[in-house]
Amino acid sequence: MGALTVAAVIAPLSAAGTAEARPAPGRDWTTIETFEGAKQQACKVAINDGTAWRIFNRLDARRLSDGRVAATLTATRSGEPVADRSWASDWVRHGNVSDVGSFKIPRGARWALTMSVYGDQSGTGGELSAASIDRC
Repeated sequence: MGALTVAAVIAPLSAAGTAEARPAPGRDWTTIETFEGAKQQACKVAINDGTAWRIFNRLDARRLSDGRVAATLTATRSGEPVADRSWASDWVRHGNVSDVGSFKIPRGARWALTMSVYGDQSGTGGELSAASIDRC
């Protein structure tokens, strides 16, 4: 096989291997919480033959009134937080967007999500289900 043939075979395999690792570019995010103009956003991708979700998260502070904010999203099972199934942004300043993070959860009624968005002095948060988050 020539080098071009090998590259043509490897490139599609590499792209397929990362398909569940990040949301597709240009997709809409579901805003799950707002705070002083900042938006905590998420989307989901079905994985493991549809038996689980990969939840992607980010914090969009482009319209934050001033200062900085941070956000968290944690999976809970039967009301209890589950280790290694959470995301937390760093502090994000006015005008910026956080890095995207993700974690996996199985599909099921016992799984829920708890979120928060906060600044230096106050914040907001709540619970939601994976069903309330649109697909990426």
